[in-house]
Amino acid sequence: MKSTLIKVSDVGEKQLIERIIEKSKSCSIFNTSVNDYDNNFNVNSFKISIGDDSALTEINLDENSYLVTSSDMLIQSSHFPQDMTYFQMGYKVVVVNVSDLASMGAENIGFLLNIAIPKDMLLDDFDDLICGVIRACDNYDIPLIGGDTNQANEIILSGTAVGQVDKDKVLMKYGFKPGDLVCISGELGLAALGFELLKLKNQLNNNLFEMVDIEEKIKTAYEIDSSLCDLAIFKALKVEARYKEGHILRDYNTENNRISTTDITDGLASEFYEILNSDKKYCKFNNKNNNQNLGIDDFNNDSDNRGLGSDNFIDNSNSFYSKGIRIYEDKLPVEDEFKQIANVLDLNYLDLLLHIGEDFELLFTINTELKEKLLNDLSFYIIGEITDKNTVEIVLSNGDIEKISSRGYQHLK
Repeated sequence: MKSTLIKVSDVGEKQLIERIIEKSKSCSIFNTSVNDYDNNFNVNSFKISIGDDSALTEINLDENSYLVTSSDMLIQSSHFPQDMTYFQMGYKVVVVNVSDLASMGAENIGFLLNIAIPKDMLLDDFDDLICGVIRACDNYDIPLIGGDTNQANEIILSGTAVGQVDKDKVLMKYGFKPGDLVCISGELGLAALGFELLKLKNQLNNNLFEMVDIEEKIKTAYEIDSSLCDLAIFKALKVEARYKEGHILRDYNTENNRISTTDITDGLASEFYEILNSDKKYCKFNNKNNNQNLGIDDFNNDSDNRGLGSDNFIDNSNSFYSKGIRIYEDKLPVEDEFKQIANVLDLNYLDLLLHIGEDFELLFTINTELKEKLLNDLSFYIIGEITDKNTVEIVLSNGDIEKISSRGYQHLK
């Protein structure tokens, strides 16, 4: 039987796990390959056991460090474009979890992968998916230390990343002040544009809509800038975490120069409201405790500060809080060709930048004194500032000021 025709159901779960173990040997972060007898190996200072009931990890975690964990689930019909390869799917599940660790400045320790797949999935496709996972683990220096496999009607990948960070260096969403600069680590909107181009191409290939109109839009977009269109599609299919950037920000983060950070996954506008809501909770906590400026441990242990996901940070009943965000259209890093292509596709280019997401850049705030020092080690864009008004707004190129809604990608909506 040819390998290309073998299905995962032909080999079963245990052999699939053995294939994962075998492929993990190729990962360059492993100092030694997996031992054929007990499946134990050393990764730097960590002792890991794959194939046993649990993974064993030796870490030197002291009272001055946090253990950092993050978990994200990706579902084929919701998170993987039709054109995404199995390799890219596997790569992405690592990236989305590592990105969360990067936004807190954590060093990676290990990655757990839970995978549910259709029983008729080809074994070669399964191998490609796992190769994507292993490649990403290699690129981000995070060993695959365990997980689980199961059956589902579509591909479901759930990852958990574990990391470590010094308590006095951890990057949080809160802690900024009016006058602080609002920054991003790179250009936004390319992935969103790529998704739109892929959607149009699939509509054209499947004859779902008027073909002439769609074909003309795609043709015109490529005539404007074919390399930009190709880059946008690449960004939509091959995501990367800003791991090194997170570490640089962490190293500059001090008590006197506090940096607030989050990764941009659900859209820049949505992240604005996330950090404001988180900061409001932090300010409310300090206000409740007579402005003692208590630390992160005190704040996170307070029962009133669970569940920071609400967009509704603007609340007139809480007059103690008065912070907002103002950004400027002219400061957003975007090429004229990007705007032209968006217009051809009947899209508002600001919507692509603000409301779609999947960029995995970092949104962060710094005080003005830190700007020049940080620019020596990190390339970034200053797009606005923290204000003393309870609003999120953009100053358009024509001078008009508009409020920015919190609309971003949300599950279960």
